[in-house]
Amino acid sequence: MGDKNQNQIFKAMEKPGFYPHEIRRIEIRETHISKVFLTGEYVYKVKKPLDLGFLDFSTLEKRHFYCDREISLNRRLTHDIYLDVVAITLNNGDYGLGKEGQTVEYAVRMRQLPDSSSLQQMIKARKINKAEMVELGRKLAQFYLQAPESEDLQAGEAWQNVSDACKENFRQTKSFCNTLLDRETWETIQGATISFLTGHRSHFIDRFNAGKFRDCHGDLRTGHVYFTDQGIQIIDCIEFNDRLRHIDVISDLAFLLMDLDFHGEQDLGDCLLNEFLGQTDDTKAVLIMAFYKCYRAFVRCKVNCIFLASNDLQSKEKEKVQRHALKYFDLSYQYALQFSRPRIWVICGMPATGKSTIAKALAQILEIEPIRSDLVRKKIFGLKPHERGGALFNEKIYSSPAGSLTYGKLLCLAQQEIENGSSVILDATFSRAKHRDDLLLLAKHKGIKPVFIECTAKEETIKERLLKRESTPSVSDARLDHFEGFKTRYEPFAFGEDALHIMVDTTLPLDKCMRQILIRTFRKENKDQA
Repeated sequence: MGDKNQNQIFKAMEKPGFYPHEIRRIEIRETHISKVFLTGEYVYKVKKPLDLGFLDFSTLEKRHFYCDREISLNRRLTHDIYLDVVAITLNNGDYGLGKEGQTVEYAVRMRQLPDSSSLQQMIKARKINKAEMVELGRKLAQFYLQAPESEDLQAGEAWQNVSDACKENFRQTKSFCNTLLDRETWETIQGATISFLTGHRSHFIDRFNAGKFRDCHGDLRTGHVYFTDQGIQIIDCIEFNDRLRHIDVISDLAFLLMDLDFHGEQDLGDCLLNEFLGQTDDTKAVLIMAFYKCYRAFVRCKVNCIFLASNDLQSKEKEKVQRHALKYFDLSYQYALQFSRPRIWVICGMPATGKSTIAKALAQILEIEPIRSDLVRKKIFGLKPHERGGALFNEKIYSSPAGSLTYGKLLCLAQQEIENGSSVILDATFSRAKHRDDLLLLAKHKGIKPVFIECTAKEETIKERLLKRESTPSVSDARLDHFEGFKTRYEPFAFGEDALHIMVDTTLPLDKCMRQILIRTFRKENKDQA
């Protein structure tokens, strides 16, 4: 069916008499691939006769097939919303819905959800809360855990699909440079993306082999999530192209998290992500999240650019689309800076606050070896790891000059890793402000915002841990007798915006501590201080 004939159907659908039920008003919405008629109780969605390469609705048979697919796939995340596929018929020149006559088109019939219950509108109305985001995180986690793995894909093919999609984005937006998009920023995003894809190919393959590529939603946005009396309803998944839906679950989730960032709701996104990670035990997903957010933001930038160029818009609408394109472009740039730069992680705090436990757990996630001050200090002075360096913490290898020498060596080792393009974890008390300031100078010189993770615990817990060291081998020489001296000399932390300071109560479960650290670190921006 051509556009001309379908336009006649659309004109018929604009009239209340077309429908076999009472109509109060008809609202029409249109995308580039479908036309939607909202009638109050029901919604009717008709696919346009298009062949765009990535989708093919060119024949009636194909549109019927994809209508059925839309129903079955969307029922995974909805309840009693996607009802059926109805035939549009022609009889003696009159079009009807499900009547006798020749079938000339098909429509997906859905129950109409109120716009006010969508996550997008609830954010605008300030009616969404963190508890509802936790519920959404739990629902999505269970959906991904139960979704079929992408068995038709090979590991290399999964990576190639991601790579091809990213490269296509840059090909399709290059013409907008120097007119709408800043070329230098565009080149930075492109360079960071291609470099990440090339340097982390094994990471994508590892995730595929771990079963993280599944049959997802594909278009998970705030406008597609509804909070209703019947529970959370998530509509409009991608039905027309399996490749766009068989993706890493984190790519799917990143779309929604990016959309929340776009609306300035990072705290809501953090709640959702924390619950998701807790349910799935997929903590390493955070390491690739910024990359997928960058990709998703760039896709939305591209869509707005193309829409702007291909439509004759009124000035107000044109300004809105342009503003959105540039905002997505800026988001993409911020994410690109996140995943393209090495990081300095400083695990610090009083002795026996759990620094080495946190450092070891972080090292396993980041796959880098932590640099521990206790080992560096003893190596400088020719001692073995478990050999005691002195009974007092103000003499021998723990004198002030020895401390300066040790922290100087820590900075040299950190600088070497950063200059090699690698992130680094430093495990040390950093009790003196001077040592922190020295590290801040190094980080600033390298254009890095360091993350200071200050481990804390109640005094009785610290003392119990120190007492345990009397009978258990420990690389650290700190003992219960040293506690009061450490407490007196420990200088409080005070940072501006040059560093991120995260305080972690290490008496909490380790997985909860790690989620707190990673989510806070990988936020879009980190101006808040603990």
